[in-house]
Amino acid sequence: APAGSWGAHIIGGHEVAPHSRPYMASVRFEGQHHCGGFLLRAQWVVSAAHCFSNRDPVDGLVVLGAHDLRIPEPTQQVFSIKEAFRHPDYQLSSHANDICLLKLNGSAVLGSDVGLLKLPRRGAGLPKAEARCRVAGWGFTSDFQDAPPGLMEVEVRVLGLDACNSSWSGQLSPAMLCTHSGDRQRRGFCTADSGGPLVCKSRAHGLVSFSGFWCGDPKYPDVYTQVSAFVTWIWGVVRSA
Repeated sequence: APAGSWGAHIIGGHEVAPHSRPYMASVRFEGQHHCGGFLLRAQWVVSAAHCFSNRDPVDGLVVLGAHDLRIPEPTQQVFSIKEAFRHPDYQLSSHANDICLLKLNGSAVLGSDVGLLKLPRRGAGLPKAEARCRVAGWGFTSDFQDAPPGLMEVEVRVLGLDACNSSWSGQLSPAMLCTHSGDRQRRGFCTADSGGPLVCKSRAHGLVSFSGFWCGDPKYPDVYTQVSAFVTWIWGVVRSA
């Protein structure tokens, strides 16, 4: 299995203007932020399957409309998870097919603070190499577990899968997507950002999956689930559930 940490915190980024990423979801267990995700439909959140590898989804809560998770902001909408749909071919050891759909116990009220994020078009491939994308999360902002005050975001660049796979010694699955900082700065995600979206041209092209042992390590590019490979599966679940 690839060494390293589950995707968890934003490194080298900045705090975004409050509620400017209205699609962001926080998946919480026992009152603590555990993973990210994004709102696809009023009752559906997309996240990473590994977030629930040792947790029962029905024990979790989903918080929408948040900026600072430490306070009960009036914009926040909180739901329990009615049902979770992990990808049937998800593999914990290889991180393959690391995607999960969460059906909420009610429908979010959409507005300026809570909104939807689009999927890539069906059949859209990977964004081209060096395309600029951004990834946001409430995960730790350093290897030393500093929790951020609000939602953080960093701009990253898409890395070709061949180059990424060689950095990871050939351990990647086809439906993955990688990013790097594009320079020598340490930029990327770290712990508790898992499941959050990689947004390229206003669409969710990736889901935070895993990274190197040190956050933002240039030797080990950050790895995401390639959302475009799962569009058909996602809509199949949403329509049938």
